[in-house]
Parts: sequence; C-alpha cells; structure tokens
Amino acid sequence: MKRISVLIPDAEVRLPVACCLAQSGQAVVHGLARQPALSTRGSKFFASFENPTAELPVEEWLQRIECIVTEHHIDVVLPISDFAIRTLSERREGLAWAAKLPLLPDPQTLDVATNKAKLAEFLKRRGLPHPPTAVMSGGMTADDVPAALEFPVLAKPPSSMGGIGIVRLDNRRALADFLAAQPRERRWVVQTQIEGNDLGINVLCRDGRILAATAQHAIKRSLQPFHWPAGIELGEDPAAMSLAEKLVRELGWSGVANIDMRFDARQKIPLLLELNGRYWFTLLGSLNAGVNFPLLACETCLGEIKANRIPQRTRYFVGRESVLLSLVGGGSLRIMPRETNLRYFDPLPTALASAESATAALRTAVSRLMPKTAARRLQA
Repeated sequence: MKRISVLIPDAEVRLPVACCLAQSGQAVVHGLARQPALSTRGSKFFASFENPTAELPVEEWLQRIECIVTEHHIDVVLPISDFAIRTLSERREGLAWAAKLPLLPDPQTLDVATNKAKLAEFLKRRGLPHPPTAVMSGGMTADDVPAALEFPVLAKPPSSMGGIGIVRLDNRRALADFLAAQPRERRWVVQTQIEGNDLGINVLCRDGRILAATAQHAIKRSLQPFHWPAGIELGEDPAAMSLAEKLVRELGWSGVANIDMRFDARQKIPLLLELNGRYWFTLLGSLNAGVNFPLLACETCLGEIKANRIPQRTRYFVGRESVLLSLVGGGSLRIMPRETNLRYFDPLPTALASAESATAALRTAVSRLMPKTAARRLQA
C-alpha cells in the first residue's frame, strides 16, 4: 500500500504530530521549519527536514512549501501551530496546493475560539456553561469587580497557552491591587476558580460536526501551576462529550481542537474553560488510546477515513519523573513504561533540547556570579 506523503510546514514546533504519523506506518513525513529549530532537526520521525538559518518571511515560506510539495510529491500539507493554521486558512483561496490542506477552521472563528476574552463572551451569548467570568482591564478598581465573581479567581491573559501568565487572587482587594498595577490597555480574563477536576475533549471536526474524539481526565498534576497535566486517563465522558458537541456546533468548527473543561464538584457538571485550535501536548495519549488524530486529518484531506476512531480506555504520562517512576515500580499510580512517552523516545532532539536547557541555565548562573562585563564577555 502506498504511504501518504505528508509535509509539516511549521516543524519547528515540538509537538508529537510527526511521531503519530510515523508510528502509523502509513505516512512518510517531511518537515520544514519556518524559523531555526535546532531541537527538532535530526528527529527519527522525519524522512527529510529543512532548517533555515533565520526566520522565513511569510511569502518566502509559502513559496518554499510549494517547492517541497513538488519535489517530494506531497499528498497533505499539515500545519500544526496556531500561526501556520491561521495563515494557511486565511491564504487558502490563493494557494495552488490548497487541495492538499486538511480541514482548518475559518480565521474569524479561530480568532474567537482561541482568545479567552472573546470565547467567554461567545459562551455567555450562546448560553453554554462556563465559570463566572469577567473581562477586565488594567487600572480598574474594586468597585469595577462584578458581584457575580466568587473568590478565589484566576486572572488569565486572553492569548496564552500552557498556563503561562495565570495569577490566582484570593479576594476582591487582591484583584483590585493586581489590576491597578497593570497597563490600562492590557485586558485580563478573570474567572472564578472552580472546585473540581480538569478534563478535556479532543476532537477532529468538519463544519461543526465531530468526526473523531477522545475524552481525557487529569490524574497527575504538573509540577508547574496551571500547566497541562503530567498524567491523564482516557475513557468515556458522555456529559463532557455532549458539551463539546454543542460548542463545536455553535462555532461551526472545522479541524482539530483541544477543549479544556473543569468538572464543577458542586454543580456536578462540566464547565467550558478554553479551546486550543491546534494539536495538543497530550496528543500521544490519544494515540495510546488507539486514535491517531494526525493520520485521521490526513485521511479527511484525501477523501476517505480508514483509521480507527473508537478510543480504548488507557492512561498516559509525560515527563522525566513519570518515565523514571515507570522503571522502578511505578510509584503510587503504578505507572507502566508503555503508559509513558518513553515508548516514543526520539534521541537526538531530546539530547539537543537538554543541551539547550543546560546552556541557558549555565548562562543564567554565570550572569549571577560574575561581574556584568565579564559575564557578557564569557557569553559572547
């Protein structure tokens, strides 16, 4: 059987999409980085990889994609980052190779769904369950805090991922002091922190209809606050799935998405938090459950879905701590090596990423211990 030839045009992003495609045995994966990507170069999952010496301007990037499509007889051009998904969706009508793009969200829909402030307003208008939320600006006072907000609250930047920039505030005065210290033009999504557990629905959609989905529940928290979980369990969740179906239908969503929710322990219902309109960091968990979203996306582009869409109940753990635990008994969660990212180990990129982290840590240590002039000379 002829394998699908796939180009990831933004392969500087270290998401496990190439791994999913390579693991399927049904795809040959080529990578093009739009900006220098030392830690992705050398991945065993790519048949070829182009790494520029400087960031490619958009027009030059698009031209290079077209050349690679011809050179490698590419069947599917599969964007994986927010930038590439939006740019290729927006430019689709003018691209000679547009038929090789998978299902992608409309740019305006993407802008609404992936901006926490705009999504909160959308959810309120459509009557979809979500935590009490207010969109506030720097400089606001305690009198501006809506009475509906219960404390503690989380102040979130409208456009961020991985929990970056989220601040917990325990009372009205703390929130007012926080906003007073912010620039007036800066907006914050202020949301009641819900007592309960994190969960999510991962989907592939066409025009507001879910083609494939997996449900995941956090069972091991990250060491970093508000970060994606270090361990998840995948299985059925009819209530969360029903809510996800309503959301994607209201949005008219096409393409992949990761829908973050929180199970409200008081109301006993799932609440919508945010939507990531790209592949997610726990993507290999869905692969462990037997659902290969990148392969399914390629198949929808080619006109016939053949890959499995029925998830199995399973668990998935990420990070060095989970891997080490799996090798010495598994800890309290009895983690098995097959439940971790160890089975998808990619040696060279992992080594390069570790080297980058070590170099950055060394530079930080040097700058703290040595006089500024000497530190700059050493770093140069």
